[in-house]
Amino acid sequence: MAEHGDLLLSVLSSIRVPRPGDRVHKDECAFSFDTPESDGGLYVCMNTFLGFGKQHVERHYQKTGQRVYLHLRRTRLPKVDDGSSGAGDPPKKKPTRLAIGVEGGFDVEGENFEYDEEVKVVILPEHATIPRESLSLMPAAACDRVTASVDGLLAADSASRKQEIQAWDGEVRQVSKHALNLKQMDNDVRIPPCGWKCTRCDLKENLWLNLTDGSILCGRRYFDGSGGNNHALEHYKQCGYPLAVKLGTITPDGAGE
Repeated sequence: MAEHGDLLLSVLSSIRVPRPGDRVHKDECAFSFDTPESDGGLYVCMNTFLGFGKQHVERHYQKTGQRVYLHLRRTRLPKVDDGSSGAGDPPKKKPTRLAIGVEGGFDVEGENFEYDEEVKVVILPEHATIPRESLSLMPAAACDRVTASVDGLLAADSASRKQEIQAWDGEVRQVSKHALNLKQMDNDVRIPPCGWKCTRCDLKENLWLNLTDGSILCGRRYFDGSGGNNHALEHYKQCGYPLAVKLGTITPDGAGE
C-alpha cells in the first residue's frame, strides 16, 4: 500500500475535481457500448472525465499520457421487498410536463432493482488498484484531493443524463449572443409581481418583458387572430432592443422562454 501511495503522489497534479460546468462521461465508453455494468466495467479519466471500456482505456493512456482512472463496476441485483411498501404509501404525483427527471416530469427512480457498485482508483501502466475505502490510508496530501475528485465524479450528473433532460424538456437552450453585452436602462421602471398588461393595448396574456427598457408588451398574433397584437415585435423594430422574456415563465433557477 505504501507503493500505491507513492504512485498516487506522482500523478496527483493530473487529478482534477469536477466543477459544475464539466461534462462527466461515466455512463458509456467513448468508443464502444461498454458501461459500468459490462464485465470490465468503465474507466473514467480523472483529468478529462471521459469514459472508456477495458479494451480502450490503454489506448487513451498511450495517446494522452493520462494515468489515473476511476474504475466503476456495477452489478444489478433484484430489489428486496422489505414489506414496508403497501397501501399506506402516498400516491405518485401525476406528471404535468413532458420531461424526465425534473420537477413535474416523469419519475425514473421507481425501479425494481438495485446496484452493487465497486469503485476503485486505477493507475496505469502499472494497473495499481486502490479501492475507494482504502483512500484514507494514502498520504494526507493525496487522500484529500483524490477523495474530492472521486466524490465529485460520483455525485455529478453524467453528460448523457444532462443531454437527455435537455432533450425531453423541449429544447437545448443556449445563451444568446445578445446577452453578452446586454444594456439595461436606468429609467426608474419597476416591474410589479403580478397584474401585468400590455402598455399599448391592455392585453393581460401572452406578455413579454423587454430586458433593456422594462417595457411590457404583448406577443405575436397567431394565424387565427388569437394571441397578441405584435406590440413586443413592433417595439423591437422601432428601438432595436433584442432581448425579452415571457412573463410567467421565469423560474428561481433562471430558466425562462
